[in-house]
Amino acid sequence: MGENNLTQLTSDRTLRYNAKDAVATIRAAEGFMHEVWNGPYKETYYHTLSILDPLMYMMIRGVRVNMGELEKMKRKCDGLINQYQIKLNELCGRTLNANSPTDCKKYFYIEKGIPPYTKRGSKGSTVTCDDKALQRLARGTTARKGFEEARIIQRIRQLQKLKGTYLDIVFDEDQRMRCSYNPRGTRFGRLSSSKTIFETGMNMQNLPPAFMQFLEADEDRIIISFDKAKAEWVVMAYISGDAAMIHAVESGVDVHAFTASTMFKVPIEIVKLEDKAVGKETDPDTITSIRTAMQEMKPYLERWLPRTMSMRQCGKKSNHGLNYDEQAGMFGLINEISVKEADAIINFYHGGYPGIKRYYGTVQGKLTEDRTLYNLFGRPYNFRDKWGDDLFKSAYSFVPQSTVGELVNRAMERIYNDDSQSTENLELLMQVHDSLDFQTTYSDLDQLVKCIRTIQGYMSIELEAGGRRFTIGTDLKAGFTFGALKELNLALPDEQLKASLKTLIDEKAA
Repeated sequence: MGENNLTQLTSDRTLRYNAKDAVATIRAAEGFMHEVWNGPYKETYYHTLSILDPLMYMMIRGVRVNMGELEKMKRKCDGLINQYQIKLNELCGRTLNANSPTDCKKYFYIEKGIPPYTKRGSKGSTVTCDDKALQRLARGTTARKGFEEARIIQRIRQLQKLKGTYLDIVFDEDQRMRCSYNPRGTRFGRLSSSKTIFETGMNMQNLPPAFMQFLEADEDRIIISFDKAKAEWVVMAYISGDAAMIHAVESGVDVHAFTASTMFKVPIEIVKLEDKAVGKETDPDTITSIRTAMQEMKPYLERWLPRTMSMRQCGKKSNHGLNYDEQAGMFGLINEISVKEADAIINFYHGGYPGIKRYYGTVQGKLTEDRTLYNLFGRPYNFRDKWGDDLFKSAYSFVPQSTVGELVNRAMERIYNDDSQSTENLELLMQVHDSLDFQTTYSDLDQLVKCIRTIQGYMSIELEAGGRRFTIGTDLKAGFTFGALKELNLALPDEQLKASLKTLIDEKAA
């Protein structure tokens, strides 16, 4: 830390302000702490205190940044932006400012005569040329072709955001990236993160994949990343009591393919074959041609199928978006399909998983009693918003989101406080919503496997809902940069897991 910064932090004025701030906090606490000690929030208070040490450790430790590769990417971004701008100007017949909403709206809605896209805000509907509008302009409709100009504008904006928001981050003098974690930064108890008090770093829980390649393990360390697989969906399966969802979880099937099979009444094996054939294709005519050419699909071509995605992709989008009563308008907008198509997909999804809507009724009934819900750790939350659909949707999401967030935080605290030999070289680096990221030594593979198993145990907290006990699966990735982690199978016996790790380490050495 520079001498000037240290002087500012220890000046009489700053110290006096901090003292008054501390006194004000104590005075305020005197007014409400009796409610904490004598009410249902005592455990929440102690749980919050318990995670302060691991959060402070991560904020001090930080993650190493490969500054050389970062500088190369900056120069590459500048070159690509320039190339895209030249191409955009050629297509438009004039210079178009991709970052100017006014100029973009003028070009598409006035010069090209496209009916304007709008979005609803607090002041009503307004004409927009935001990313979703550009997606629609790029995709086209049955009445017009898509605009290549819109795709290029999107790419320019993406590159400029990558460079301005991420590549130009101010790092600490030791070339490490840090953040400031807030233990109660979100409504339902999940962490949030932001810049440090020294205005370095940024939110480390929402970094794009393109930036993750510059975050790496320290010398002679390997990154091991543990993620709770499809965690909220699993919790929803058990709290809703839906038999089909629970079967999907407990049978270990591909839940996205299972959901598609349930929705469209197509065998799961054929769903997977069709997904492999369609891939990421979004053109309806091309997808129809692919399906028609598949012998396995012939018995199912007459039924309703998603036009712009594979069946499995539709199942995946439904699993991610439809458990909390998302409506057709929003689902259609997010997935770039018509409201009519979105409405059909929603009906298929809830037809396949009727327990979800029954759960909605249960939640509304509990809200009617005292507006209080409890997550699966017994943590209460009192909903005081205006009665209506917005409150209900928020309430539907509370138990899954709050439960998963608390599970990960509990595991983090226990791993941090573990002083056994298996974790003696383990360093906690990041908490990213449903995942925990560490680095540790790898010279002793037996020790590394023991460390992994210890973490796996701490993350396998048993939960209970509706009389059923269950655990949420954990996925493991390992590697030497966050942008190139490879999946490893935690279900393998120790010797096979060790062999997988050795292959990964040998690849680095080569």
